[in-house]
Amino acid sequence: MAVSRWGRDTLANGLSESTSSAVNDQLGPNFEISILGAVGYTTFDPENVEAILSSRFDGFGMGKRRESMFPFIGEGIFTQDGPAWKHSRDLLRRPFLKTHYQDLEGFQEPINNLLSVLSSSAGVVDLQPLFFQFTLATTTSLIFGQSVENAEHDGQDSFGRTFDHASWITTLRSRLGDFYWAYNPSHYKAACNRIKDFADGFVKRALSTDGKDSVGESSGRYAFIRDLYAELNDPSLVRDQLINVLLAGRDTTACLLSWTL
Repeated sequence: MAVSRWGRDTLANGLSESTSSAVNDQLGPNFEISILGAVGYTTFDPENVEAILSSRFDGFGMGKRRESMFPFIGEGIFTQDGPAWKHSRDLLRRPFLKTHYQDLEGFQEPINNLLSVLSSSAGVVDLQPLFFQFTLATTTSLIFGQSVENAEHDGQDSFGRTFDHASWITTLRSRLGDFYWAYNPSHYKAACNRIKDFADGFVKRALSTDGKDSVGESSGRYAFIRDLYAELNDPSLVRDQLINVLLAGRDTTACLLSWTL
């Protein structure tokens, strides 16, 4: 196993270099990173990834990920382990399965906006920022019942920048391991609070309206939120799970689209 001791420079760059193909080619699929005396390991080896995520999943813990991410995403699937994580996985799976059979017209406007920008662009186009805007719009439309593009109290660019900032600081905190607590700037707290306030608004709106169909099941634009509330019975827990899903649906999907093309 190759050993990399980039220390402070690595932290400053958010470990972006440690996941680059150049580093992978130079050090191999498995290497060690030392930051502020703490040792971490990075692997691209398919067998190791399969063991961590599947065959030996129960043998790996979260470390300090829960504590480092909690101010941002709260009590949700990305900050849980063991039975709590399994419960969240099953809980979130049900409303997603239901959406397969629902009208997904909320995707139409973001798709049209993306195609409009691409058709009017000349020369080389940086697709990743466009994909991040696209997935932010589609994910908020799916889970909040309304795209952030159409939210009355915020705009996509403003909310997107706030979300990016909170996500970036959370990443740095997670890289610090046991020292996550040493990086907790006031602007990070402000960004996290703004995101929670944004999600809270949709939860309150969903719970204040009647959204039952003829057989008593949740329906309509806020079905995702109501389904979560029916199980959790706590608006704050619903909000936290929504932010967890937003993190996955926005960032992960945008990166996948970028890599695919």
